[in-house]
Amino acid sequence: MNKAIKKVSLAPYCYSIPSVHETARLTCFLLLPQVLMLVLTASYRSLAVLGVALLAGHAAQLSDTFFRKQKYVFSWDAVLQALLIGLFIPSGYPLWWLFLIVLCSLLVCKYTFGGFAQSWANPAAFTLIMLYLFGSQCFPGFIADIEHLQSPNAVPLLVRDGLIPLNRFDSVVTGFLNEKLLVKAGITVPDGYVSLMLDAGGPIPAFRFNLLTLIASIVLFSSNMIEPLIPTVYLLGYGALVRYFGLYPYGGLLNQGDILLALFSSGTLITAFFLLPWGGTVPMSIPGKFLFALFAAIMAAVVNGFGTSPIGSMFVILAANVFSPAIQCIEDALYYGMLDKRRAS
Repeated sequence: MNKAIKKVSLAPYCYSIPSVHETARLTCFLLLPQVLMLVLTASYRSLAVLGVALLAGHAAQLSDTFFRKQKYVFSWDAVLQALLIGLFIPSGYPLWWLFLIVLCSLLVCKYTFGGFAQSWANPAAFTLIMLYLFGSQCFPGFIADIEHLQSPNAVPLLVRDGLIPLNRFDSVVTGFLNEKLLVKAGITVPDGYVSLMLDAGGPIPAFRFNLLTLIASIVLFSSNMIEPLIPTVYLLGYGALVRYFGLYPYGGLLNQGDILLALFSSGTLITAFFLLPWGGTVPMSIPGKFLFALFAAIMAAVVNGFGTSPIGSMFVILAANVFSPAIQCIEDALYYGMLDKRRAS
């Protein structure tokens, strides 16, 4: 009997965890509030940059299917990559140059690193590094100087100097926290840290809306979209290194570094939750993932330092991606060694 197959189904089987396709789609929707905030804050130039990045990502996907003579299939992975790239690009980047670099970089990733969703190196991080190398003048520098770094609370000084805009809700929220919640613990939060969470300002969208990033990460964890091990180890390790050694190179004391400035700048949160655990770039075992995240935390402390780096997080990701195959080789050796012992027994 010859019958045309109309539909292929996995029933009665189903995924025990969300598929890669579903994870990418939900992640895109979780990033949409950040795009909406760009609209509400009239950041039209950043929206234009984001739109060009999405267009270039789609063009790369179409070009790849054309050259391979394959049927075009819509990919949420490609959309997510382009969206993350767009969020990390400064608003002043030339649009035509941006389109060309993103298109070429993603195609290089496709043919050199192993594909859009199976690359051993994170395509978004690689593309952003290429954008930086070809247009470093468009990226801002470190916003904190020696005077700021000699203080254990650098954010109020950055607000004083106009480097971080003070949100109109900052004083109200800060006063409530100090008077109602933190007073019994003898802790006070200076003005500026709430602004750093709500909207840190600046030309790079990924650095601005840290509270939205935290909310999105909670949804990802609760939906089993990503494992919490790598982001947790990365943030805790980086925060601990900043706290203990952050001010020491600038004439400060040990154990006086500003953890919140480090975590809420440089795109640290989006890096931890959306880029560092990228599929195909991380080890498989729990010890391997721990070492991977710890190495990334050490690299972040070296490259980003106290925070406010415009591109350092991308170099951290690429360095961790280079380190990951060594861990995976050890994992494979231990796994096959265990199999050989079982066969021998």
